[in-house]
Amino acid sequence: MSYQNAIVLQDLPQLKPVRVPIGEQEILLIRQDNEIKAYQAKCPHSGAPLEQGAIRDGYLVCPWHKANFDISDGSLCEPLALSDLQRYPVRVENGMVQVDPEALPPLYQFAEEEDEPVFAILGSGAAGAAAAWTLRREGFKGRLVLVDREKQAPYDRTVLSKFVPSGNMAIDEVPPLLDDDFWHYAERKHGDVEQLDSREQLLRFADGTTLHYDRLLIATGGIPQRPAFSGKALFGVHVLRSLEQAATLLQEVDESSQLVIVGNSFISMELASALRAKKVQVQVIAPDALPFKKQFGEQIARYFRELHEDNGVEFIEGEVAALQGEAGHVSGVELKNGRVVPATAVLLATGVAPGTGFIHDLPLNDDGSLTASEELEIATNVWSAGDIATWPAASGPMRIEHWRVAQQQGRVAAKNMLGRGEKFDRVPFFWTAQFGTRYEYLGHAKEWDDFRLFGSLKEKTFVALYGQRGQLAAVASCGLYTFTADLVRRMQQPMTMAEGAALAQKALG
Repeated sequence: MSYQNAIVLQDLPQLKPVRVPIGEQEILLIRQDNEIKAYQAKCPHSGAPLEQGAIRDGYLVCPWHKANFDISDGSLCEPLALSDLQRYPVRVENGMVQVDPEALPPLYQFAEEEDEPVFAILGSGAAGAAAAWTLRREGFKGRLVLVDREKQAPYDRTVLSKFVPSGNMAIDEVPPLLDDDFWHYAERKHGDVEQLDSREQLLRFADGTTLHYDRLLIATGGIPQRPAFSGKALFGVHVLRSLEQAATLLQEVDESSQLVIVGNSFISMELASALRAKKVQVQVIAPDALPFKKQFGEQIARYFRELHEDNGVEFIEGEVAALQGEAGHVSGVELKNGRVVPATAVLLATGVAPGTGFIHDLPLNDDGSLTASEELEIATNVWSAGDIATWPAASGPMRIEHWRVAQQQGRVAAKNMLGRGEKFDRVPFFWTAQFGTRYEYLGHAKEWDDFRLFGSLKEKTFVALYGQRGQLAAVASCGLYTFTADLVRRMQQPMTMAEGAALAQKALG
């Protein structure tokens, strides 16, 4: 071992991550009492600087996407990352903390798979990939089969509306969710499931093949919806969910340098923001003038509209009656008030529906989702996770279409497939990127009777609190990533609005 001086022990604070250079590497040090741990300094998910994270309840929380790592050994406890932290040897000599830049072996080595039992995962998106990794990380040694209709899956879909359209990431650089090495320990099956026979524990595929499973996770995600107006099948009319769809849409937009978006959802507004970086003309058609009003309320929604308008996005209020076409290609969007908006490319960002059409012998809710227990079980030996799952929460049945929630549910479902009996009770979290700035949302508030805003929207440093009956229900923020890393753990326990306000004011100084 070749230890190198890192920092004077007395200069290393308690329970505060500190980044230090060791040779050509950056190492993260964490001190708890007289014990010191050394880990990689960047989050393995997307490289977030972990010294800007927070330590709470024995966990190091990533500042960007809120992955949780156990500070005692660096093991992953909550996604987005699907990896433990690299560990490094550390010692104290004569009051000096020293680190060996040669990493220690991984905490866990996956085992070669056996033929039985067979665990199948339908869908290898956020929930499915997290479940697959967790099963192997938690010691499952049977046969693991991931089924997906997309050959390219699993990959990070979030970049398709953020970084790829802006030109900051090429379509062939979209990161996979699982390393190539993982596929030594799992199988891929490409195909469409035509029928689930839950009694026989059998999947029937469109090509006539079948797969018998011992335990099954359904994580088929959402399917973009095309509204029932005429012209939706014209060439030049797109939805955005997959790599292939993104590549086709962006090629057409690059040729025309203009896009009409129907709907003002997060995906649509992220895409509008990203395309404006390439000077593409973007028009957004929606009945409501204010994007994100349902989630953030009128004041912050108005801020987002003005932000987009200041950056050249045009908003058109109205409802679409039909899409017009010439020679089979879209040429315009006709509104119910008679106005026609010329268009050579149209994106339908009008929501998704649970991908559960192949399920016939299990009850579906009116929205097509599956009702799950607290442990995400929907039937004997069957679990669900992600966009398709409705689960019991303290505020009532809940279904949330967020990337991190899907990954969290995938992990919990995987553990319960192994008989762990873990309840899903995590605080929801999502983020959105608008014109180079990250905005975060913690919790979930369908409605609120108290709203408090601290800081400045204009300066992009703020905290907004949403309360119901004196209790903190949700938080929207910008520019305070260490604060929200700490808060996402704090909110696991009930908090009052007064407590939330005090924390927000302290964070803003």
